[in-house]
Amino acid sequence: MPDYARGSITGFKKAAPSPLGCGLTDNLDMMWSADNDGDPVDGEFVDEVVWTCELGWIKSATSVHGIYFLDYPGAGDPWRTRLSFNWWSGFFYFREYDFGPRRRDNYRDFGTGGSGWPWKDPNRYYVMSNGEIDYDVLYSASIGFDDPVWLPPPAEIAQMASVRGLPAPPNLLSVGPFDIAPGASVRVPFAFVGGENFHTDPANIQNLPHSPDRFYDNLDFSDLIQHAAWARWVYDNPGVDTDGDEYAGDFVECNGDTVYYTGDGIPDWRGALPPPAPQFRLEPMVNGLRVRFNGMRSETSKDVFSDRADFEGYRIYCGLDQRAASLRLLASYDREDYDKHVWNGRPGLLDSLIFYIVDPPFSPDSLRCLYGSGADPCGDATFDPLDYTPSNPYIMSGFSDSAFYFLPHDYNVSEWGVTTPIRKVYPDEPYPVSLHPDSVPVDALTDDGYFKYFEYEFTIESLLPTVPYWVNVTAFDAGVPSLRLKGLETSVTLGAKSAYPLGPSDSVGGVGKVCVYPNPYRIDGDYRDLGLEGRLEEDRPDYRVRAVHFRNLPAKCTIYIYSLDGDLVRRLEHDMDPSDPNSSHDTWNLITRNTQMVVSGLYYWVVEAEDGSTQMGKLVIIM
Repeated sequence: MPDYARGSITGFKKAAPSPLGCGLTDNLDMMWSADNDGDPVDGEFVDEVVWTCELGWIKSATSVHGIYFLDYPGAGDPWRTRLSFNWWSGFFYFREYDFGPRRRDNYRDFGTGGSGWPWKDPNRYYVMSNGEIDYDVLYSASIGFDDPVWLPPPAEIAQMASVRGLPAPPNLLSVGPFDIAPGASVRVPFAFVGGENFHTDPANIQNLPHSPDRFYDNLDFSDLIQHAAWARWVYDNPGVDTDGDEYAGDFVECNGDTVYYTGDGIPDWRGALPPPAPQFRLEPMVNGLRVRFNGMRSETSKDVFSDRADFEGYRIYCGLDQRAASLRLLASYDREDYDKHVWNGRPGLLDSLIFYIVDPPFSPDSLRCLYGSGADPCGDATFDPLDYTPSNPYIMSGFSDSAFYFLPHDYNVSEWGVTTPIRKVYPDEPYPVSLHPDSVPVDALTDDGYFKYFEYEFTIESLLPTVPYWVNVTAFDAGVPSLRLKGLETSVTLGAKSAYPLGPSDSVGGVGKVCVYPNPYRIDGDYRDLGLEGRLEEDRPDYRVRAVHFRNLPAKCTIYIYSLDGDLVRRLEHDMDPSDPNSSHDTWNLITRNTQMVVSGLYYWVVEAEDGSTQMGKLVIIM
């Protein structure tokens, strides 16, 4: 058997510094496994499959994986449940090598002649519930006959485990016991996570078996720990009050910021999210719609995983219905920032491997401060990141092997009203001194209580006043370029709103002339195909979606339809909030007050407003 297939190590990671920093510690209780030396080739780690005479085709195995419980009944209460981590050698048919760590005060005879494989259910149950946390495989040779806690392993297995690792040693992470009633069940969610670049020194194996601590100093658990934290945050989002009891988790004050390091204990099962969608409203205008939105929450809310506001931009969509396939992108804004592509120090088999992205996108100001020239690099107006390309990279002074170039992240349409048609409503408004409305001057807020600084608008023109248009405003983040993850965007359909544009005869400042359409209404008018009726009601027959439209109504009024003889055919109460963009519109389904389909004829309509004023007109129906 080739050596690279035999060297497996496993261990237990109790705790580690939190990726959030701030002096926090994450309790992991994680079982992990990896190759013993990372399989270097000619003294180096290789990230591509290469041929060797000794091992054949091989690629360095420098990664690690781990398993841990996200939650379980009685977690943190050792009187209720016990966490156990056990491993054994896997040599069931070779008794002299059948070994597993055993405490002196917790010994049990498995009846197999060895101390590793738990034979039959009683022994397996014992191992699962023994509350033992075994030492890591690589410390096997450190357990002597005088060890006060552990029984010593056989010399042969100790030497093998501590130097070469073991051939896929069985390892077991368990928790319990649980007292479960008949028919009941217990849910124990767990995470399986991986981490890259675990092995950092191709010669690290030379520290074994005599210096296992030095060997561990050259292992990098940071990627595994980061991913373990992400899995825990997916399970229970930090800072999110899921059940509405005003507890969002535990937090610390760090660098002037509130940092949540736990959730509220209620599972969310929710991964990375885009910034919250902005709050927007529609204002009908003549043959168009004005989209007004406020992005305070979108631009300032922190991402659960990166603990930073990773807002990147907005997109505005419009369509004839609210289906994603119908909504079309009309305008977008995204911050000006750049991806830094770093040379990996050596040519790769593929061009894409020569340069790679390590960091989040950089703003122009941050790039100038880092790479500008002169006495004041931050003020270097001559520095342009796009001057540096793959064929003309930026070379760090004094570091010839440190080279990189820059590309725009997204489209960089970031000048309000110039490179993007989206405009700031208050372009001269400064950034608020506080994001709490009660802590800023009244003139920093709109009449609706929104921060003026975050108020934006966009105008959609050349629209028909006889059909409703659906509009949505989304927010998106920068993604994780280093992991080739694209930016996340809020739902294109969720939260979409519809409104009718005003017609040329409408009075924008108040109630104008009421208009009824289509008039005449013809049974053969194909109004469904024209979008005047039956939208998003494909499952209903034509006679169930008939509609005559009333436009330019007062927000609160009563609509009467009379026959030519003066008989009341139908009465409609139109009662809407004046701020609703559809407050001037209503429909009649051609059903009489006796729940019958109307017949052909000439009808009169009357609209009576709250103040008693009325308008009337004629409607022809041809069925």
